Amino acid sequence: MKKIALILLIGIVITSSFSTANILNEQKTILTIQDNFDFFEKPLMQSNNNYIEIELEGTNAFTVEEDFPRLPIFIKTFELPKNVKINNVNCFFSDIIEEVISNKIIPVSKAIPLSYDYNVNDFDLIEENIQIYESENIFPEKTFDYTIRCGLNEKGIQTTFVSIITYPIRYIPNENKIYHAQNLDIHLSYEKVEDETKTSSLESTDMIIIAPNEFSSEIQKLVTHKNNMGLNTIFKSTEDIYSEFSGVDKPEQIKYFIKDAKETLNISYILLVGGLKSMFFAKDKDDCNQGSSDWYVPVRYTNIRGQNADPYGTLSDLYFSDLYRYNEDLGEWEFEDWDSDGNGIFAEHSWFSRDTLDMVPDIYVGRLACRSIDEVKIVVNKIINYESSSPSEKPWFRTMVGIGGRTFRNENGQPDGEVVCDVAFNLMDDLIDDEVKVYASNNITGGPVPITEDIVKAISDGAGYVVFEGHGSPMKWNTNWAEGGDHNWIGGITLHNFLNIKNEEKLPIVIIGGCHNGMFNISVIPALLAHYIDKDEERYWSSGYPTPECMSWRLLAKPDGGAIASTGCTGYGFGGDGAVTRSSELEVDFFYMIGNQSVENLGNAHAASISKFISENSIKKIEMHCIAVYQLFGDPSLKLGGYE
Repeated sequence: MKKIALILLIGIVITSSFSTANILNEQKTILTIQDNFDFFEKPLMQSNNNYIEIELEGTNAFTVEEDFPRLPIFIKTFELPKNVKINNVNCFFSDIIEEVISNKIIPVSKAIPLSYDYNVNDFDLIEENIQIYESENIFPEKTFDYTIRCGLNEKGIQTTFVSIITYPIRYIPNENKIYHAQNLDIHLSYEKVEDETKTSSLESTDMIIIAPNEFSSEIQKLVTHKNNMGLNTIFKSTEDIYSEFSGVDKPEQIKYFIKDAKETLNISYILLVGGLKSMFFAKDKDDCNQGSSDWYVPVRYTNIRGQNADPYGTLSDLYFSDLYRYNEDLGEWEFEDWDSDGNGIFAEHSWFSRDTLDMVPDIYVGRLACRSIDEVKIVVNKIINYESSSPSEKPWFRTMVGIGGRTFRNENGQPDGEVVCDVAFNLMDDLIDDEVKVYASNNITGGPVPITEDIVKAISDGAGYVVFEGHGSPMKWNTNWAEGGDHNWIGGITLHNFLNIKNEEKLPIVIIGGCHNGMFNISVIPALLAHYIDKDEERYWSSGYPTPECMSWRLLAKPDGGAIASTGCTGYGFGGDGAVTRSSELEVDFFYMIGNQSVENLGNAHAASISKFISENSIKKIEMHCIAVYQLFGDPSLKLGGYE
């Protein structure tokens, strides 16, 4: 793709020319961005199972809706200041060529859950949407679409994101005819407006720790440590928040407090300290939207329904991070309540109703899902000890461990889970001295493979970062050998195997790719009852094993080693076309932020990986779900490797 021109035109426009009602002839400064792009003059086509796959040089993504034609698209995201009003977005295609093709264009394949209970053979991966494929209408109907979102960019600056999704190739299925454009002009006009949000003139606060009062004695140690490190930190109890802020439920009360703190104290980080109140029996959900009665710090649930969706919704702490959305009618930022249709059901996506979510983080949020004061003490001590020494005092910190095999398929002869790990290694190349590859393909060479003993040894030896790519549940992770059937499991690791990990103070940041590894609403008795009495495995995914906590959190709560931070999916993770896509793309983007963008704090890397993913992809139901379940366990202000 060749960018021909980027022109910034600044014009003085008399507002009375737009409205006869305005007789004061006030002047506004209209800013216009014009961008021009060339696409390769002819698409590249190749046959695949009686279909045609199409690629077009100059595009950077594909359509993502399952069973719809898979067409190359071009996405351009503009980053503008917070205090702007978007006046107009328009796109113009030219040099359009009509072409008759020999077969149908291949549909987008099914999204595949990264779960133990699913595999590629469970899905008819190629299926046509009859309504589209038998239609005489052109697809897509529009030549472009756009979204306007609010949040932090990769540098942590409040930004208005205008993402324009364009369709240089359009398709009439029942005529086997395509129209492809060779040139695109994008026009975007906006004006600057007054930012009415004023931060207090008092000294700003960097981080607020939110927890119940009963945790305050241990949390105060962390507050003191953070302040000693130069990070201005205060504690705020959930009890005080509930008495001072209103909302439709307790999660919304917490969110309104965070918004107020952002606007008055200019905070950057929120650390939530508190999970369920018991490992053994806890009511994790009060209604379809939230859990609070048996939680130390409440949680928000999504309501994304339909094929491959978690039927009971999923936990999402992104709710607390996503403070604002853009109101196109008013041309301004406003509170993002995750209930855009106002029907009282949060983060809903069903046949009957769909909320439009912003999803770009406005603040860095992490959770320590502690279920007791003892767990608070363990994790607080880990953070203090980790940050109190520098990376140069941690020789193990420059080691990275990748653990993977064949998640779904082999890609160019290599298991796809290994491909994802290799991408992560490459992104971290400048920061890593030693790569430890615990790969299924090592069964040929004699190196470590993803069996329990080799995984435990790799982590026990010490590493700064560990990445798993495979299948999961709250209590186990596994993957497949390179050859054989979909359930040719290698061994992996379970929650109970964590007892054998002896890495002591050599604590890594662990990224776990798989379904439900971060499902921190599980407790022993409800999960066993759901499995054995209700015969409902989809409620907690325990497979009938006593599961007191999920894997991602247990790594942090483990007293003699484990991890300093982790991520994990609170619901299904999803794969699709290619190894690095959907959930794995978010995980790879985390390493991109650290290795390529020199991000130095945990929450910054996690949030920026989300904003990057949103800016580069067309966000439909599955993508929305993947973003929502991508959970961070840890202190978001954590200095990676510790302070010098």
